[in-house]
Amino acid sequence: MASSFEIHGSRHWTFQLVLLGSRLQLEGWCDPPEAEGDVLRCSAWVQPQQAPSDVAHALMRHPSCCL
Repeated sequence: MASSFEIHGSRHWTFQLVLLGSRLQLEGWCDPPEAEGDVLRCSAWVQPQQAPSDVAHALMRHPSCCL
């Protein structure tokens, strides 16, 4: 199960919430026009007390990948 969203004012970023068993993962990707086909993909686990938009802002500032 997945749900995609964008954050107003965050050009070129798209996010998707993915339910994996009992955990919620936020996946994000950035596709700026100047990247010429290179897409930055990152992800993070969303804890129950966290707002997905806060996690999305953190990924935009410091891209990372969860395992």
